[in-house]
Amino acid sequence: MGRRKQRRSRQQREQKAQHAQSHLTSILMNPLNHPRDVVESAAVHLSKVSQRHRLSVPTEVRSRVCRKCWGSHSFTSQFRVRIKAGQRLHTCLHCGYIRRYGAGPKAHRV
Repeated sequence: MGRRKQRRSRQQREQKAQHAQSHLTSILMNPLNHPRDVVESAAVHLSKVSQRHRLSVPTEVRSRVCRKCWGSHSFTSQFRVRIKAGQRLHTCLHCGYIRRYGAGPKAHRV
């Protein structure tokens, strides 16, 4: 017969996930202090940890990570920013995904 796994409490698992998420966030917020491949893998790991533990991606990092390919947008050679009709458009140069920020020129109308 096999041994049973020792179960961790849900709170302890969630705390470890949040600690990992904060560490990965710090890597993404300071990309010049780390090699480029470390920053790229931190973006992927952040998405995986967030999905696995049902945590939302921190707001300060959402605009720095592509939603489609989970590539890091910490370096300007990896994405393009345009402003068109009152919206800020981030285009990922890896996969071509376009992310729109802002509601546009007629957002004040109800």
